[in-house]
Amino acid sequence: MRYITYNAKNFRKIEYLRYLPEEVKKEINIVSKVIPFKTNNYVVDHLINWEDYQNDPVYILTFPNKDMLLDHQYKKVKHAVENNYEKQDLYRVINEVRMEMNPHPANQSSNVPKLNGVELTGMQHKYRDVVLFFPSQGQTCHAHCTFCFRWPQFTKELDLKFAMREIDQAAEYIRQNEDVSEILFTGGDPMIMNPGTISKYIDYLIEARIPNLKTIRFGTKSLTYWPFTFLPEFNPEAQEMLNMFRRIVDNGYHLAFMAHFNHYQEMQTEVLEKAVHNIRQTGAEIRTQAPVLNHINNHSDVWARMWKMQVNMGMIPYYMFIERETGPFDYFKVPLAEVYEMYQQAAIKTGSFAKTITAPVMSAAMGKVQILGVVDNPADGKKYFMMQYVRHRDYRQTFQPFFMDYDEKASWVTQLREVKPQQVIA
Repeated sequence: MRYITYNAKNFRKIEYLRYLPEEVKKEINIVSKVIPFKTNNYVVDHLINWEDYQNDPVYILTFPNKDMLLDHQYKKVKHAVENNYEKQDLYRVINEVRMEMNPHPANQSSNVPKLNGVELTGMQHKYRDVVLFFPSQGQTCHAHCTFCFRWPQFTKELDLKFAMREIDQAAEYIRQNEDVSEILFTGGDPMIMNPGTISKYIDYLIEARIPNLKTIRFGTKSLTYWPFTFLPEFNPEAQEMLNMFRRIVDNGYHLAFMAHFNHYQEMQTEVLEKAVHNIRQTGAEIRTQAPVLNHINNHSDVWARMWKMQVNMGMIPYYMFIERETGPFDYFKVPLAEVYEMYQQAAIKTGSFAKTITAPVMSAAMGKVQILGVVDNPADGKKYFMMQYVRHRDYRQTFQPFFMDYDEKASWVTQLREVKPQQVIA
């Protein structure tokens, strides 16, 4: 299997672009100046229905379109491109638009920890028991999701990247913070690295024998975008990767794959099923998560079918997120009330093992906020959202239900007003 990457500079090489009108190609070229664009031949050849590409979920997931920018943003970049701005001036226009798109939602930059007074810019520590580690070689992906809340990781012109090579500093930070029991390798996608590179990080952690470190996690979209990473019959490095996973498990660590699937269409190839099987054979578990996205998966039937397929393959539904307010948020957002109803209907249609999902959840500044329900208050005739934090910067604030004013148009928690319980319970 060929591994050919297509990005904004060479995307015209894709054979299937013969289906695209010239105007659409021009739009892709303009929008991809702002929203990072990258795909590969597996996605193009096996996951997209090119006869109906306009409505195809994987096409929308990977190919930017003009509606992903606000009208004034699109016109601004289009003008600069069509008038052949000098490189420096073009970057200035592009970056002005990017800065309008909330590049670090939920104040991510405030999560950077310090070790002996020095910032560890390739780590985040928001919750008491887990740290995120951004290996510098893993700050890209096999393909880019158009909705990605970490899109600044893929922009060379903005100094907004989290990245780090020094696993020894990360290990020492974990050792000094005894409440930390998990490390999550993220990016980008750590599975973009070859197994030799990842092993250097992993083997250092194993040899460090940090007593409080119990779980190693990988956040990855590789099962969708490049499952050959885990198939020895196609990829000579795959067995080395699988051996590394087994080495993690054999050394007593809990190994978890945090796999991103946005639509069941991503899960219908034989190579995907084989990749999932091979990973699970190493002793690793695979947990699945994704945000609700307008134009891609905003229907309960999509989620119910996807969760059923995941359970049948031995994967564990983990999180159903609400799309973060960053990048093309206006294009992908779905009102909270609709998301909750969608979750209800999807959960009803699934069996017991799909009900492990925590949903719907917003990764907000203070933590992960879960919508527990919509409450009708007979005392005042009003509706309220009932919520709780399943994760919070202050762990003592978790699992304490609270009420927010109901707004059928609201798409993020900050658009709502918290109300006192006595206002709801008469």
